[in-house]
Amino acid sequence: MAVEQVRAGVDVGGTFTDVVVLAARPRAVKVPTTPGDESVGVGAGLVESAGSAATVEGLAHGTTTATNAVLERDVARTVLVTTEGFADVLTIARQDRPSLYDLRVERPRHLAAEVVTVAERTLPDGRALEPLSDVEVDRVVEAVAACEPEAVAVSLLFGYAGDAHERRLTEALEGRLGVPVTRSSALLPQFREYERASTCVLNAAVAPRMAGYLGRLDERLPQAAITVMTSGGGTAGLDFVAEGPVHTLLSGPAAGVVAAGQVAASAGFADALAFDMGGTSTDVCLIVGGRPEIATEARIGGLPFGTPAVAIHTVGAGGGSIAWIDAGGALRVGPRSAGAVPGPACYGTGGRAPTVTDAHAVLGHLDVDRALGGGLRLDVAAAEGALATLPAGAGDAAGVLAVVRATMARALRRVSTERGVDPGDLALVAYGGAGPLHATALARELGCAAVVVPPAPGVLSALGLLLAPLRHEALRTVMLDAADDLGTVLDALAAEATAELARQRPGVAPTLAPVADCRYAGQSHELRVAVPPDGDLVAAFHAAHERAYGYAMRGEAVELVTARVVAEAAPLLDALPASWEQGEARPDRRRRIGGDTGAVEARVRDRAALRPGETVDGPALVEQPDSTTLLEAGERAVVDDAGNLVVHLRG
Repeated sequence: MAVEQVRAGVDVGGTFTDVVVLAARPRAVKVPTTPGDESVGVGAGLVESAGSAATVEGLAHGTTTATNAVLERDVARTVLVTTEGFADVLTIARQDRPSLYDLRVERPRHLAAEVVTVAERTLPDGRALEPLSDVEVDRVVEAVAACEPEAVAVSLLFGYAGDAHERRLTEALEGRLGVPVTRSSALLPQFREYERASTCVLNAAVAPRMAGYLGRLDERLPQAAITVMTSGGGTAGLDFVAEGPVHTLLSGPAAGVVAAGQVAASAGFADALAFDMGGTSTDVCLIVGGRPEIATEARIGGLPFGTPAVAIHTVGAGGGSIAWIDAGGALRVGPRSAGAVPGPACYGTGGRAPTVTDAHAVLGHLDVDRALGGGLRLDVAAAEGALATLPAGAGDAAGVLAVVRATMARALRRVSTERGVDPGDLALVAYGGAGPLHATALARELGCAAVVVPPAPGVLSALGLLLAPLRHEALRTVMLDAADDLGTVLDALAAEATAELARQRPGVAPTLAPVADCRYAGQSHELRVAVPPDGDLVAAFHAAHERAYGYAMRGEAVELVTARVVAEAAPLLDALPASWEQGEARPDRRRRIGGDTGAVEARVRDRAALRPGETVDGPALVEQPDSTTLLEAGERAVVDDAGNLVVHLRG
């Protein structure tokens, strides 16, 4: 019998690992995440979805390994090597306070265990002002060795402009120590010494753990061509990610946003809000013209990193978020989560604290007769017991949902109204295992035009991994007049980006897109602008500045600070699936549930039974293996031709 060859997308979340396998009809499963070794859960999900006899020939993977390492400060002992006089670059940072009026606030602790300084100095034009001597190289190597590091970060002042000193130190350290060494001029050749040093240290600190995980995954799937999702909305090969794990700090959320943009477009909406509520957190992002915005700086655990990242805003509000009472007696939900272990009380896996999922179970939103991911079944009595631990009058199940929705609404406003974008022009694309349970309530509060729930919302991030292109962004700080001829700079970056993709996938023919970070002379921050076909970058920047800030200063000089070229190659899946394997449809039924106006009798329908053109009127629940959609009274969902559930809330 022929062995089935499959391609798969696997997204590891805080509570569940989601797997989508491409077969005759895409199949999706959710299995519990295995925190000790995520590759175990990945293997279990692939066996459950594809079968033990199938061979995985291509795997696109979203991982939280680097993310969790930073958030939990479970990182390698890292030594930073930097220019003499700049030992405190990570401590001084930007000389700002995380909370201006809080006298007890503590600045996030950086990840460098020790700092070793080097007697050298490079000028902003790349010339050596103070040469690096052989004696100094030997001294630095011995000083670093004495710190007994597990990883080293080399980030010298103006190393992006002239990398000779960084290269010499890196070669000497690698030859002497035998531990991973990250060189800032290779990882992030752009200016701003604090952000570059922070990125370099983050990369070094997670490199050993990431390399170990990727090695185990490669051993588990030796025949698979594995790519890993990066923060910038594309995938990259194992070797690239092992060398630069900082590129994966927003791995999973970025994949979901890529798919959400295509889902919105399939429902007729070019602009949307991506709303991904999982077990541990909620990720939101603005999508314009079908594509998410790419930021040139992001933060994790309060620490900045400068590698390209989808502009996602994350809050600690998920299905596993724990409800608690603060010092003032008010009900709070999150950011602490029950996670995969011990999990919500209703999972029966040892959890005792009340969570958002427990509130849904008590209100009847979840089917006690349907097995959840990994064969879990709901224990409503345990959920009731957990919620009963909250003080009388402090909050009930409905109160827990109201509080967590307020947190998520603030996050959605952060990426829309607070940036001058009217939510009334946007669709809310709801996904993640818990997203569709809250979508219409949030969309009503924000005034969104519609809610779009894709055919497989609980595993959309895993699907996004298959839809994401192989991607590399080559960049360099150049400090030029934006009116200058940029051909030489962009040609060099295009060659670099093309060569990197060819290294990861031989024979690839990528598309190339030039991008520029520009600013008015004297400004301290830049705007990312696509270089137009006619090459008039100045006009493009004026227009972008006017869109972002409401005005343009067309008489002012425009500086090109950092030039970039984005290279992309074909993904494992070139379009959204036309249909999904949803399992056997059960007959329609009714269940009493808690809603906005109290307990109501709701119609319960299986997603597998719905066909394009059909409608579902609330109060109702639409159930499927990976998620449940909640419709309140007066709401009507229509199944469109792409299989999406679309709820129009205006007009």
